[in-house]
Amino acid sequence: MKKLIVTLGALLVSASMTYAQKESDFYKDKIKQVSKTVDLVKDYKVNNKDNQDDSDKLQKAIDDMTSLKNGGRINIGAGTYYFGSIEVKSNVHIVISKDALIYPVAPEKKNKNYGIFDFGTNGNYVENLSVRGDKGQYTVDVSKAENKRVRVFSMNNAHNFLIADMNCIDDNSRFSSITMGYAKYNGKYVMSDNGVVKNCRIEKAHYGYGLVQSQALKNVFFKDLWGDGGVTLRLETGLKKMNNAQTGGNHDIYAKNIYCQNGNASVMISPHAIKNGHVEVDGVEAVNTGFAVRIDKGYASKDQKKLNLKPGYYANTSIVKNVKATYGDNAQVKPKHFKYITCYAKPLIHSKPHPDGESYPAPSVAAILYRADGNADNANGYYKVEISNVEAIGFPYQKKAVINESDEVVNCEQ
Repeated sequence: MKKLIVTLGALLVSASMTYAQKESDFYKDKIKQVSKTVDLVKDYKVNNKDNQDDSDKLQKAIDDMTSLKNGGRINIGAGTYYFGSIEVKSNVHIVISKDALIYPVAPEKKNKNYGIFDFGTNGNYVENLSVRGDKGQYTVDVSKAENKRVRVFSMNNAHNFLIADMNCIDDNSRFSSITMGYAKYNGKYVMSDNGVVKNCRIEKAHYGYGLVQSQALKNVFFKDLWGDGGVTLRLETGLKKMNNAQTGGNHDIYAKNIYCQNGNASVMISPHAIKNGHVEVDGVEAVNTGFAVRIDKGYASKDQKKLNLKPGYYANTSIVKNVKATYGDNAQVKPKHFKYITCYAKPLIHSKPHPDGESYPAPSVAAILYRADGNADNANGYYKVEISNVEAIGFPYQKKAVINESDEVVNCEQ
């Protein structure tokens, strides 16, 4: 059996076969073709030792570089920076020192959603762009942000993109660190496509969020992602407006080496009312999480049924393989999943919630929750996922590695 050693933490994934996809199948890197390279401090006079907003100067550098024939590269060296609502534009590549520390700058309007780096938002179309680290992971600290409705990356209409080497220090912010949605462009609904997200991590994530949430995306490769809390890779199409319009969804999504500890799950696959495409995950590890993988069935709300919408699903060709879950007794588990905890383990559920206010410290439930299991009946939100090579380590109460709706514990008093 081949061993794949990942540099993110102590993650070790066993693979029974060579992974077919390559980064170059998803993203064509054009950084070596740029017309010009600039330094944010030297060329744009940014003071990286104070606590002042540097957004305008970084935006000026981006605007200058995107105007060039082949775009440009912007180097951000060691130091401290304050950025918010930065529009990363076509043919711009931002390279950030591993010794750089970035803090978010919130908009003046209180409790307004905002991102630090925006790809294809506000009606823009962007292509051939990247934000990556230089010789390691740079750090983004959102833990002290007064406005918790922050995302490090927000993406709507980006094409041929790379996000790499980001380390987010969180404290229960109200969004996943990297989010992908849809946009309306030239009268049509569109989504981002052709990209790579790799070598990123998050610490102390909220149960309902985590490192990545994708609601609309096509032909993207996620690789070497690490999470503490929440869901590391959340393929969940839960936006009501998107479901009602029947647009978006995740299509041809591939993931390799996804890790989570002290959280909800490493990977979550949930269609809500959207018809999604193929998803393939190879290499999942979880330690002290509710589940390593959650595969939820689709459903339509009462309001959506009035619109004649049907439950969503993922393609019946979808694959999840090489999963390892290690038991813990302090995972993030929401009350809706208590019904899957065995009678012997239920006394271990704490009465006081985690800081997120939604989940409770509780024993890990199982390696995989496969609620979509229903003979691939798409009309009722069920779909087939081929699951293989699942290892559950140290689960003293749950004997099954993969559980489904039939494993609900109805009565512990009998």
